[in-house]
Amino acid sequence: MNPNSSFNVGGTPLDRNKYNADRFAKLADIAARVPVEGNKSADEWHEVADRIKKNDNVSKEDLAAFQELNKAAKPEMTRIRKELAATGFKDEKLKAQMVPFNLFMGPFGRLTESLRLANARVAVEALAGASFGPLSVVAAYHAYANLAQAPLQDLVSGIQKVEAGKAENYYPGNAVQEFHHEQVWQKMNQMLDAGLESAKAGKPVEINAQYYELTSPDFVSKLAQNAAAGNKVRINVDPGRLVAYKGNTIEMDDYPDKMRTILQFSQAKGDIGISTYPVTKILGDPNDLMHRKGLRVGDEFFLSGMNANSGSGENIDAGYSIQGPAARQLVHNFARDVKDSQGHTDEDVYGEKAISTFKEKTVLFGARGIVSLIDALSGPSPAGTPLEKFKDFKSLNEWAKDKGFDLRQMFDCPAAQLDPLVTAALTGGPPVPVTDFTKDKILELSQKAMNVTRTPENVSRLNDISLPKGDPQGNTVVSLADQPTERETELIMAIQKAEKFIFVPAFVMTKPIAAALVAKNNEMKEAGKEFDVRVIADPGIYPDGGTPNEDGVRMLEDGGVPVRWALLPRCGEHDRKIHAKELLTDKSEFFGSTNFSKKGLRENWEHSGVVHFDDGDAHAQEELKGARAHFEDLWEHFSYECNSLKLAGLWKKNYTGPDKLEQIEDARFGAIRKVLKGVEKYEEETGSWMLQQMQKPEIQTLMHQMIATGIDEMSAAHLAVRKNMGDEAYFGALQGLPSYGELKRLAPRS
Repeated sequence: MNPNSSFNVGGTPLDRNKYNADRFAKLADIAARVPVEGNKSADEWHEVADRIKKNDNVSKEDLAAFQELNKAAKPEMTRIRKELAATGFKDEKLKAQMVPFNLFMGPFGRLTESLRLANARVAVEALAGASFGPLSVVAAYHAYANLAQAPLQDLVSGIQKVEAGKAENYYPGNAVQEFHHEQVWQKMNQMLDAGLESAKAGKPVEINAQYYELTSPDFVSKLAQNAAAGNKVRINVDPGRLVAYKGNTIEMDDYPDKMRTILQFSQAKGDIGISTYPVTKILGDPNDLMHRKGLRVGDEFFLSGMNANSGSGENIDAGYSIQGPAARQLVHNFARDVKDSQGHTDEDVYGEKAISTFKEKTVLFGARGIVSLIDALSGPSPAGTPLEKFKDFKSLNEWAKDKGFDLRQMFDCPAAQLDPLVTAALTGGPPVPVTDFTKDKILELSQKAMNVTRTPENVSRLNDISLPKGDPQGNTVVSLADQPTERETELIMAIQKAEKFIFVPAFVMTKPIAAALVAKNNEMKEAGKEFDVRVIADPGIYPDGGTPNEDGVRMLEDGGVPVRWALLPRCGEHDRKIHAKELLTDKSEFFGSTNFSKKGLRENWEHSGVVHFDDGDAHAQEELKGARAHFEDLWEHFSYECNSLKLAGLWKKNYTGPDKLEQIEDARFGAIRKVLKGVEKYEEETGSWMLQQMQKPEIQTLMHQMIATGIDEMSAAHLAVRKNMGDEAYFGALQGLPSYGELKRLAPRS
């Protein structure tokens, strides 16, 4: 920024065209009218404005005055808004009370954002210099990631190494193949099938599996079968959690199922070793995750974002099969993780405090939790055995009694409510609190599962891991994002190096990545280059009706980046997700387990890769075409755009108050929730419609053919119906559903 065109605000230079003494004089005048206790008088605010005009800058002290008023105004504004919401936003007196708060806090919020971005740019320039190539992208990312000095320095240094060709995590000479959507689960299964056939043919191979979720009966069965047939199988899994994500309530349906899988592997025949990653000891927080997803069979490594639990296969995900030097390094990293997972205590895994205070928490179980707990403690049933399913309390209780358990001891609710509450939980209703007796059984199961990973025989197996040959197999460069700084560096560089487009289907889209995408888009537009950025965000809903992607989506909308919500038809009640952590450009594809969040990029144990589509690599260019085709099918057929700013503006078109801009901004909160409810209704309607289609004999035939190739049942259903009907009839039927019409009417026209 030209110093002559900047206006200093608290030590930070801002664009004088946007911020100057006159603008702050107006803000000071508005500030004087905010009715909060302790606010400055009108005369005092006029003095602030006079100083700013005289000095032609805003001192740190005067900036602090605005900041203090903003802090004091927030709770009062929140109180008024809650009262207004309780009236259905109809009370005119309360509306009038909101106006002075809106008029001040709206502009001040925009000032804060400008300062945030400017300060981030200063921080990056101080480390890298004004000539730093990805300055705008890194500054935008840092503005919202709010990195400490050391991680920011590491990120800048990592990028500089990549730019200088000195990065150590780049591996040339690989053969790669892209797999997207239903192909990911299919590939995982086909690899295990091929391993089994190889063992049966007298050519045993090594198999390594590392997953956050590894509870699919079919997948677990195939791993056990490979071991029994003579293959060496080594497994590393996330251990689950004994802590609440927030508050004092733990919903832990998945935990007994994870422990059950560990015990099943320990009882399986053959050369199989199982380990659990000591999350608390290595990552430092019992709420962090070992979130990696990778499968190695022989010399091939399949890196993706897909879990290995029931239902994983129907989600939208991305992965690459890799053979060559990068595959060898991925197995090297796996062997390191297995080594790090040995010799640990329960406290290393879960945290001493988490274990000691577990019984003080409210623990909730649904159908999966109670059934897997009882099965695991009374056996467990052999690897690959699906969990029993029960439709009511009576049938579950009879089964539990046969296993030596009394449900009256296990659920913490009045006797008269036990039957209806448990029956509701079995049919998709809310989970039910459990007793201290059940909590003791959970800890007993945990100890039982951890003990089998510590036996001398299991430890000996875990110490026996062989690396693939790693000889060059192709011409494709693959960079691996193993450590947190590598994950950030590779994602930022994928954005920075794009020259024509960036396509992102994302399970999580937070503000730091959204800001980086906006910065890149602006940079390319300002340079006069045609550039295409598109994002599809998962519409997963929190219990309060919101979504973790709201802030990121709003930032993309504000930045002029086309963003849509995924609109995925269901089969029955189970929802499908955009589960991908994928960023595709004309130069590369970032993929793997790393969600685009602080937890994914910096805190969890993740791994991702980048396949580079070099111009001279003809095979890689073909893979790019395939990956792009998958995204464009999603964009054209399975996404929905409803800009919250436009919708909120439509809602407020007749509002004439002076705070209209702020009213519109505030209404976006409700606009997004309206959209998400509409998407959820569409998913429910499509689920019922799909179940009807699945009953047709011709659909069943097609489904069975696809399932036989490794495609999961629900994906096979969608593919079979689409293939049988043809695209025109298939999408015509979906778009003929009442909920789709409601969504179309909701979206404002340009």
